[in-house]
Amino acid sequence: MNELGVGLVYFRGFEGFLASHSSLIDVVEIEPQTFWYDRNDRCDAFKHDAEVTNFLQAYERPTLFHGVGYPIGGTCLPSAAHFNTLKQQVQALDPCWISEHLSFNMFKEGDKEINSGFLLPPLQSPQGIEAAAANIRNYQAQMNLPFAFETGTNYLRPRKDEIPDGLFTRMVAEAADCNILLDLHNLLANQRNGRQGVLNFFDSLPHERIIELHVGGGMYYKDYYLDAHSGPSDKELLDIMRYVVTRLPNLKALIFEIDLDSFAKVPEAVLVNQLTAMQRIWNKRGIYYRGQVKTPVSNIPVVDELPSVNDWESALGRLALGKEPQTPLAIELAEDPGLAIIKDLIFNFRGSVLVSMLKLTTRLLRLSVGEELFNAYVNDFFNKAFPELLPVIVAEEFAVYILSKNIKVPYLGKILEYELFSIYTAIDKVNRNVSFNFDPAHVFAALENARLPAEQPMNKTIKLEIVYKQSSLISELLNCSQLVHI
Repeated sequence: MNELGVGLVYFRGFEGFLASHSSLIDVVEIEPQTFWYDRNDRCDAFKHDAEVTNFLQAYERPTLFHGVGYPIGGTCLPSAAHFNTLKQQVQALDPCWISEHLSFNMFKEGDKEINSGFLLPPLQSPQGIEAAAANIRNYQAQMNLPFAFETGTNYLRPRKDEIPDGLFTRMVAEAADCNILLDLHNLLANQRNGRQGVLNFFDSLPHERIIELHVGGGMYYKDYYLDAHSGPSDKELLDIMRYVVTRLPNLKALIFEIDLDSFAKVPEAVLVNQLTAMQRIWNKRGIYYRGQVKTPVSNIPVVDELPSVNDWESALGRLALGKEPQTPLAIELAEDPGLAIIKDLIFNFRGSVLVSMLKLTTRLLRLSVGEELFNAYVNDFFNKAFPELLPVIVAEEFAVYILSKNIKVPYLGKILEYELFSIYTAIDKVNRNVSFNFDPAHVFAALENARLPAEQPMNKTIKLEIVYKQSSLISELLNCSQLVHI
């Protein structure tokens, strides 16, 4: 693998910045699944945004793929549709390597696989190592690309029966014989939340396997520090980055992560300073590497009865989605204060996806029934519906749910129909008509200004054509992809 340099994780909306500051950007990393927006009925795959592919091909920078759909830390393997879509994108963009998270987001309930909607920490046990290594080998066989896994964020307290964080990471890499993507900001978040220190973690690793680093910024929430991708790296992380980069013999890429909302709020000069600092640090890569002494594998807890990986995934996955604990392991995990943080993050993210997809419908509901009852409806819906990969499915399921409630809110059914049809038109490019028995312009105008629409006669017939426009709702479908990476 070639040394690539400093780069940025790309989302739609970054194009102007990439064009203006191409001298600071040597490589572009994408999270492929964030550009998937519907099932492809013609083949076993997903539809993905062709405009993104066209832009990256024209940008003429090396590309990396960083998966956020099927992390490799669990027992559930990706579907054929997942790999088929990845292979289509690989053929178009020719990434230098692909990476995924050492986490899990799927768990089994009987014969069904449930999406938790969040990257959850794996069981750090010998069986957990075997599961991750098997998943990595499956990924490598499917994709035929160099592979690395990312060290994740873990908001749970350290457990007496688990292999320490850094040693677990090392043992997975060695068992799977693969590379490591070291996310320094994830490790700093873990350290600030009471887990293993960054440098102790780093000293546990086989440094020659680390080919990529991620850095970013975060924020505090209820006394926990979140890996939120919300801004530039602070001084402590920059100092850690300098130390680590100089001691890595095979570093190929140094990547900055920032989410789309934060990117729009952070001053451009701040982002330029971040990348400039990273370029300076990159230039000192490996200068203090003198060879690494292999420390023996030790500090593995000896525990008579460890939970199985399946039991761990089921207990933690169900709790993260607000289900009541049903096993001794689940009861134990429910006492961990970090679980409340995970549940908050999942709920807030799912809520933001729902509001983004059905802006007018959710605003009309909130204004009509009040915030408390609206939140009760959303809570009830989330308790009955599991997270979905595609936001369009979320919109459809919420439409069925809210109509089943027979809520007496003027205009609600037609506004919901209009927004669903708009989503469908964005996906299949087919224009659609919606017939209103009121003037929708007045209702739209009021809701756009967060006002409850005035009552009007319901005796009109107004037909509105929804016309396909690439730059509008497709962006919404992509920007609120059902993938929590925080």
